Amino acid sequence: MAINVPTSLFTSLLLLFCSASSLRSSTLSKSDVDLIEFPLNLEYLEAEFFLWGALGHGLDTVAPNLTLGGPPPIGAQQAKLDQLVQDIITQFAFQEVGHLRAIKSTVKGFPRPLLDLSSKTFSKIMDSALNRTLEPPFDPYANGLNFLIASYLIPYVGVTGYVGANPLLKNVHAKRLVAGLLGVESAQDAVIRKLLYVPK
Repeated sequence: MAINVPTSLFTSLLLLFCSASSLRSSTLSKSDVDLIEFPLNLEYLEAEFFLWGALGHGLDTVAPNLTLGGPPPIGAQQAKLDQLVQDIITQFAFQEVGHLRAIKSTVKGFPRPLLDLSSKTFSKIMDSALNRTLEPPFDPYANGLNFLIASYLIPYVGVTGYVGANPLLKNVHAKRLVAGLLGVESAQDAVIRKLLYVPK
């Protein structure tokens, strides 16, 4: 199965870094800073989940300076992915590292929070979503399909969060940064959907 990842994904990243650079010299209101800092929680989650799932290690190996001394995630592990899914999730992982850099080049940020990425946590989420206890328990690391299902919820939350934040931002450069983040999250969402729904 051949999947074409849109070049707009990479263009969005380039625009994102240009936006972040131009924003450093701008003055942001406290509300703009809060709206830009809040998504750091999700960006840390995405970066760690994708890095661990694809590569078997996280920010402490790839970009320890971005953690600001925050604790390592609990229960994260490398997933059993086929080559295609591993390649795509690796790209997503480094996009999320770029998101963290873009946000932290704009606002001060905060240390990585404690993240529970254990299969037990994802199992509880799936049981709650389906209103029944799955047997065997859902394990996002067991195979590529499970990892994609678990991954799907994360960019979707990012998309809705950035859509909600953008109209509330006052500074044009802050709006451009969030629009760039939104573009990449939307592209990730689309790629995951395609992988989930294209017949194998």
